[in-house]
Amino acid sequence: MRLSLVALFLAAGAVLAQPAKPERVITVTGAATVYAKPDVARIHYGARMSEPAVDAVKDIAAKTTKAMDEAIKKLKLPNLTISAAPVTIRQVQANPNGVAQAPGGGMAAPAPGIGPFSANAAYTATITDADPEKLRAAVEAFVKAVTEAGANTPGDDKETNINVFGNQEMTSGPRVVLSRADDSAARAEALQKAVERAVKDAKAIAKGLGGGDVAVVSVIEGEGERPEPKDTFSMIYGMEAPGPKGPAGEVEVKVKVVVKCSY
Repeated sequence: MRLSLVALFLAAGAVLAQPAKPERVITVTGAATVYAKPDVARIHYGARMSEPAVDAVKDIAAKTTKAMDEAIKKLKLPNLTISAAPVTIRQVQANPNGVAQAPGGGMAAPAPGIGPFSANAAYTATITDADPEKLRAAVEAFVKAVTEAGANTPGDDKETNINVFGNQEMTSGPRVVLSRADDSAARAEALQKAVERAVKDAKAIAKGLGGGDVAVVSVIEGEGERPEPKDTFSMIYGMEAPGPKGPAGEVEVKVKVVVKCSY
């Protein structure tokens, strides 16, 4: 009887001493994109003008900004807010890459010369409307009004070589960014689709490896793209620039997940 018990304990110890079966894990990624109706539009617009004298460019800037303000007031748009940056004025180099001729035919140091004075006014307008059609109509009316009043930039103040006096330099028109004030429902739908696709891929991989049932161990949301920083459409007066592929005038909500599964 004693020998039988000893043999039983030795056998049990041998089983416990065996290395554990390695865990078989599959890690897959899933991505999904959901489109949602926008209810917020941010319009970045401004005006850039140049004149040979600083007083002249200040006068033109004042008249242009006043014209844009009056054009906006005539629209009487509800749920409209506007923020403005200070008007900047600087003297532009007329020939920034110019090179002077040195005595004896050699090349001297660059001689850029003095150019006109440039003024830049930048604004951001925010329009909200739960009705996408009304929102789009308001945006189009706003862009048309400010462009006809003198808006000719997306509100930036990039360096430009202005070689014309006495008029505005047409560069590009207002830029429109559509978004949703609350995109949580769209993100939840996108997350669900992304996980479903990842698990489907994991099952296909497990089947190819001769494995059994797949069980989800963990899900981590990867880098997702919020709609607000993305341009869903950009407007240059009278023309809509190409945007991301998808339903026209809708906000893109994109997510990515990493799913770890055992099989």
